[in-house]
Amino acid sequence: MPELYDGQQVIQLFFTALERRYLEECAAALVHLQTIAHAQPAYAPWCAYLDGVLANERDNDWGRAERIFRALLPDDTLTAALRGRVLMALGLTYTFQSRWSESIQTYETALALFTEMQQPVDQAKAWKQIALCLYSQFMQGETDSRVLHTAIDQCQQALDILAHMPDLGPDIVWLQGSIWNTLGLISVCLQDWEEAIRCYEQDIALCRTLEDEHGIGISSLNLGEVYHQLGPQHWEQARHAYQEALRILRAFDDQYLEIETLANLGFLQQAMGMHQQALHTYAQALDLIESLRAGASSEAARAGFFATVVDTYAHAVLLCLEMGQVAQAFDYVERARSRAFLDALTERSPTLSQQMEAATMTLAEVQAALPDDALLLEYFITGMVEVRERKGTAALRHRFPPERVLLFAITHDHIQVHTIPLPLESLRPSRLDNVVERHFLPPKIRQNLYQHLLTPVEDRIRTHQRLYLVPHGPLHYIPFQALIAPDDRPLLREDSSTLVYAPGATILLHSARVRTEQPPRSCLALGYNGDTDNRLQFAEEEAQNIAHLTGGHALTGASVKKPSLYQQAHQYRLLHFSCHGEFNPRQPLESALHLAHGEQLTALDILEHLRLNCDLVILSACESGLSRIRRGDELVGLVRAFLYAGTPALLSTLWRVDERSTRILVERFYQEAGSGADFATALKRAQLFLMRLTRREADELLAGFQASEPPDQPVAAPELLPDEPPLTERAIGNYLKSTADAAVFDPTLADADHPFADPYYWAAFVLVGGG
Repeated sequence: MPELYDGQQVIQLFFTALERRYLEECAAALVHLQTIAHAQPAYAPWCAYLDGVLANERDNDWGRAERIFRALLPDDTLTAALRGRVLMALGLTYTFQSRWSESIQTYETALALFTEMQQPVDQAKAWKQIALCLYSQFMQGETDSRVLHTAIDQCQQALDILAHMPDLGPDIVWLQGSIWNTLGLISVCLQDWEEAIRCYEQDIALCRTLEDEHGIGISSLNLGEVYHQLGPQHWEQARHAYQEALRILRAFDDQYLEIETLANLGFLQQAMGMHQQALHTYAQALDLIESLRAGASSEAARAGFFATVVDTYAHAVLLCLEMGQVAQAFDYVERARSRAFLDALTERSPTLSQQMEAATMTLAEVQAALPDDALLLEYFITGMVEVRERKGTAALRHRFPPERVLLFAITHDHIQVHTIPLPLESLRPSRLDNVVERHFLPPKIRQNLYQHLLTPVEDRIRTHQRLYLVPHGPLHYIPFQALIAPDDRPLLREDSSTLVYAPGATILLHSARVRTEQPPRSCLALGYNGDTDNRLQFAEEEAQNIAHLTGGHALTGASVKKPSLYQQAHQYRLLHFSCHGEFNPRQPLESALHLAHGEQLTALDILEHLRLNCDLVILSACESGLSRIRRGDELVGLVRAFLYAGTPALLSTLWRVDERSTRILVERFYQEAGSGADFATALKRAQLFLMRLTRREADELLAGFQASEPPDQPVAAPELLPDEPPLTERAIGNYLKSTADAAVFDPTLADADHPFADPYYWAAFVLVGGG
């Protein structure tokens, strides 16, 4: 039937265009097929499938693509051939999201189906994709090099089965070339350079027989990387290969690989001493990165795209500093922070990511916005390896930047940049979902960190009344206010600067907005003690008491609270949450506050549903300030979500907090703020009050606390005060190990007269924004 033939022909045209990256032709073919499907409903599943393919390849909207493919699979009317295609597409979608195990499982399901159908070409495609996933797992540090040999076996099986095909048509030749390219990638991981060159040249030769320019561009890029790795005597060959790849990939509008090529070329030019050209090339790469609306969250899916983003920013910053272009270096630092957050947000909501995108402030704009009495300390780390990424795999990336801790010290009329000799491995907690609070609390550690992180600017700190801190990477876990100066006193003291944290200078200074209309209500306090396991004792009473202190309204107990919060939050000047908080290190935007039984307010909920007009949000919750620290930075968690939802300031905690000290500090904070102190000053005074509180004074304050447990679940009254601060754990890492071992807390030295003097109780509280 002509109609059926026309439909199949359109499908073939779609995939021919896709192989050549002619995505506009793909979209036109889909529209044509949708028209055919009106008269022939059998093509409706094909339309959905091709729509999902475009969601992946053109829109980089992997969430939408996953939904399309998963919805198709339960359809019993799906033909075996189409089911196999959908499985392969779903596997690719998982790959784009770095969900390697799910991807491999899906490809193996497809492989079993193709074997049953006796479809050798499709079997080869599945083997190749499994090999790519194994390669990517290794590159992301999730497996060791043994999987690479398994990946080689997968590729060899694919090549063997194709070699026995009676008719080597263009599709099969193209597949052979892509398998050779995959073998080249694996050979690079094994540092078998000659084999890698042989594999890439095989791919290029096959692409030439097909006149497949895009394929030639990909292998030229990969071949350039090998010549680059082989050293200066091969750098001209590398530069030629990169320039050839760039010409081809631009012609096909393959922006991801264009960025990869520009990053490689810039790094090569820098190594060759062509600094001005290198900086120009990096600028082109970063401008293109920032023009993309999605995709940097796919790490290995686009040949390590996320690593490319992070490394390119780092190299641009370091090269600017080497060339004396400090203002440009700072501008790249701010742009890197913004991009990292948007990439994390894109994983869950590309649309929301677009809405949050905004220009970052330049150095001149930051300095113009800084008060005369303020000092901004912005840290930036390069060469940082993620927890799950082995140092060995980082070394395989020839662009991996050197390890540096940079400090930009900025006032309204001056800037200094310091390089801090602090090894990064000594700072990084080994697990993000484990207790991190005690890593940096031993006194010797805090003295050491002060010496490295603050001594270079100690004189400036003393002469400024406001100190703005913008940490980076593992520095986000450090309680700067508790670091110990050479006089054996912490940074936080009566005559010290007020201290304000921020995710970046741009968000800090943009948040200092002037509100045109004051919300009509004072405070909305939400409290929930939790379920039977690990119940809090004073959370609901705290919320009620805060509402009473501020003349506000409290929502407590097990009743649902999110609808009321969404509807009313914009009417309040203060929002207070006293409840359990949960940080999710694998899905940071799923980090949540537990508002009621079975009800969670996630970071993504906050971004999607809250539009705040308040002055301050207080998170009196366990783990409220914890965030996933990506290599590109940004805080990704509840704190950043509330800031983007509209609050200019947020009080949260760096670690799990003691309920009793929390209540004393928070209520004191409200009293100080109510008497006219700004939030930073109020927090400083509240922390000093808690540090100096005597046992007798604390007993008197705590004696009035009544645990708000339901009558049918009595709980024994807790001991009012601890006899001693909790045992502080050893810090991690080889660099600080000796000092950490000597600094484990000695119970005999506990201050019996001042039970909350240990920084465990007061240093967790930080003000983010609003200084």
